[in-house]
Amino acid sequence: MAVIMQTFYLFTLAQLAVAGPLAYRATVPAPVIKGSTPVENITSSFPWTIRRDGGGGGTIDGKHIINFADTTTSNSQALADFGFLPFTSNSIAIAGEDGMHVTDIGVTDDTWVKQMWPFATSKTPINGETGEENKPNHRYAIWPNTNIVSACGGTCGYTVSDVLDITIVPYAENFLYSTLAKITIGDSGPTVTREAVALWYKYQTNYGQFGLARARDGSNDIFLFAAPEDSFGLKVARVDESQIADKTKYTFWDGKTWAKNPPGAQDTSANIFQYKQDGFGVGTGDIFWNEHLGTWIAVFNDEMVGNSIFRLMYSTTGWIVGPWSTEPIDAYKSFSCDDNKSDVHCSVTYNYGTHAYPDIDPTGKTLLLGWTYDGHQTMFATIEFE
Repeated sequence: MAVIMQTFYLFTLAQLAVAGPLAYRATVPAPVIKGSTPVENITSSFPWTIRRDGGGGGTIDGKHIINFADTTTSNSQALADFGFLPFTSNSIAIAGEDGMHVTDIGVTDDTWVKQMWPFATSKTPINGETGEENKPNHRYAIWPNTNIVSACGGTCGYTVSDVLDITIVPYAENFLYSTLAKITIGDSGPTVTREAVALWYKYQTNYGQFGLARARDGSNDIFLFAAPEDSFGLKVARVDESQIADKTKYTFWDGKTWAKNPPGAQDTSANIFQYKQDGFGVGTGDIFWNEHLGTWIAVFNDEMVGNSIFRLMYSTTGWIVGPWSTEPIDAYKSFSCDDNKSDVHCSVTYNYGTHAYPDIDPTGKTLLLGWTYDGHQTMFATIEFE
């Protein structure tokens, strides 16, 4: 009997280690939103107005940074000199303490904002890859729209971005694959190194595309999340940080255990939570541990582009794999250009690029939310939990 009890005790400890520090909690109380701040536009140190979309942030070497996608520097002098406004496929800004005031890195005496993510071309090969050459009426794009998970003991971060082949006329976007990048910060600003040029292809479940987070079970693992189309929920994989670029080392939650083979994209039993509203699933957002609430939460917009509501789901036990809440909490309704009833012309009527920036308040009592407004402005608001 003693041997049996000891075996049971060790098994229980092992289960707690796998599940996380709050495995013993029966039920986590539902988060309650106390209020929110007025909306604010991003403020840049750059001498010219910056137009951009995308988003997703993280902390590296104590500095909070934000990834952006297509970025245009509204430099009137450059327009006069060159006949066009300087444009890059992506950029990175270093944020201040409030997350809303940023420092942009420029080139040529701040003529334009610097492109940060490199392309794999014949002039700049990456691990021997050169296939991202622009062609007539086509351009390659790297559009970061995912958070950055701290790694290397805090001195680097990992993130995932989409790589697309874009037809210019008529305009069409063709998603090719996701790419894994490592970001560091030096005296001249951030540096992006693509650790895996093509991490997942369009026909695969793109783990990491929804976000990344560190495990809380004493391991050195990183979680990578995915929200495949028509899966109506969120899936998760995990891998040791040192092997994050090697997909053969990943394990995948299949609804019961961590398995070597990934579940089917539309296998809802493998979702850590389910979400379906009016026929739409999880869109863009973030998943992270909230210290104030004592559990994992996911904050996102759904796939319905006209829906400007930030939804919130939470783990009811503190385990990353759930159980999670079954109904979303409406955390915040963002103001879209379509909500503006004046005669202002909207480039894009709806909001997108929705993200949470939990690193801004490590206590978790407040949470900074950001989104792309009118297709080129980054807006922020902060919610507070009771």
